Amino acid sequence: MVKKNTFSDIENLRSLSISPGAVFLGPFANIDHDKFLIVVGVSKDKIMVCSAIINSNINQFIRKRPHLLSLQIELKEVDYDFLSHNSYVNCAQPIKASFNHFMDESQQYCGMLNSSDLSSVQQNIINSGALTADEIDMFFG
Repeated sequence: MVKKNTFSDIENLRSLSISPGAVFLGPFANIDHDKFLIVVGVSKDKIMVCSAIINSNINQFIRKRPHLLSLQIELKEVDYDFLSHNSYVNCAQPIKASFNHFMDESQQYCGMLNSSDLSSVQQNIINSGALTADEIDMFFG
C-alpha cells in the first residue's frame, strides 16, 4: 500500500529547502514582476531569514557609488539553470523576512547557489555594515 503525502509532510519537505543558498522566485513588494531571492542565513529557531535579491542589472544609482557597487556579486548564467542571463546579487541591502514568507506557495524553489558564490554573498553582507552585530550572530553565528 502506498502512503499518501499529508500536508504536514509537504510542509516539512518545503521547510528543508529553506536553507542558506536556496533560491526562490516570487512576488516582491512594490515591484511589478517576480524576483529571485537567495536565502543567505537562517536563524537557529527558524523564525527569521536573511535574504538577498538578484537583479538583472546594476542601476545607475549604485554604479555611481563605489561602496555600493563593490557589494554587487555577479552570478554567471552558465552556472545556474534558473538564470537566463548574468545577474547580480545586491549584498548592500539584505532583506530580513519571516521564515514563513518562504513557506508560502507563491515562492517557487529554483535551485541552490554553489558554495563559492554563497560564501561570497554571505561575506559581503556581513561586511556591508547593513546588519547589526546581533543580526550577524543570529543569521550567521
